[in-house]
Amino acid sequence: MKRRDFVSRVALGAAAACTFAKTSQAAAVSGQMRMRFVGMMAFVERTDHSFLVATPSQQAMHHMTHVPFLMAKANTPIAKALGMLPARGVIPSAFDTEFEGTNPGEYVYRNLTNTSIEVISGTADAVANDATEMAQLQKIAPGKRVRGNIERWASTTVSIRGGRIDNSSGHPDAHKMWTFGSYQQRLTDAVNYTNADRAATTIRLTSATDARSYTIAAGETCDLTMVSAAMPDERMNDPMKLVHSELVFEYLVDAKPVIAECPDATGREVPPTELPFVVPTSASNGIIASGNMFPPMTDFCFVSCILLGS
Repeated sequence: MKRRDFVSRVALGAAAACTFAKTSQAAAVSGQMRMRFVGMMAFVERTDHSFLVATPSQQAMHHMTHVPFLMAKANTPIAKALGMLPARGVIPSAFDTEFEGTNPGEYVYRNLTNTSIEVISGTADAVANDATEMAQLQKIAPGKRVRGNIERWASTTVSIRGGRIDNSSGHPDAHKMWTFGSYQQRLTDAVNYTNADRAATTIRLTSATDARSYTIAAGETCDLTMVSAAMPDERMNDPMKLVHSELVFEYLVDAKPVIAECPDATGREVPPTELPFVVPTSASNGIIASGNMFPPMTDFCFVSCILLGS
């Protein structure tokens, strides 16, 4: 599978059906702010134990290009504040199983290419990290350092301070045991970030001259999803051997790529969908690029992390 850039796209956590007869489970707990991260990206721990989340560069070598975007329910305060728009032909469940059974017409999007986001919750900088199933790059490639230009290299960055991150999943191959050479661990393709003690949380988004922000009041319910999805290229080949997992090693300096393997992986059948390319300056009410339908089968794309002192 030649995916030009690696992670995410449909591979990340697509959904199996495009019907929406059943009740949606894609919602935050009442009174809580949740930001869901799905697809190929890396959580890089800083010295103050906050995190920088970086999506793959669109110029990464030997991998398919990824499209980072936000997704939220239409007409919600956060969607309006961040300039999110509808996109015809986009099926949310194709990116994340949590959206199975939802009505695609109820969601809006914003493309995040060349965008920076800050998320600040409460007064502490440190993020409580319970997301144990992110690929532990400091163990998979011990002794390798993070590339110094990661914020310029990445297509999108998200700085998160305060709050908590936990394991989640958006694909049936999540939580299974995967092997990187001699190293083994359970992997996931989705991580949930929640605000600290339901404290007030500010999200600020900047892209060139555009700047938008929204403060979620203490006890306010807010749900936002960030996806890093690969551009459609060819169908998956072997779901048990993730050839595109080489991309995660581009976050490091001089790291030798290792292919992730899992004999129990099955891949996933997903509904046809387009990728959202909407931006708030679009002339129309929501647009998409044509000819970008996802393949009917997708393999697993995991989230990675690089932890200090581990």
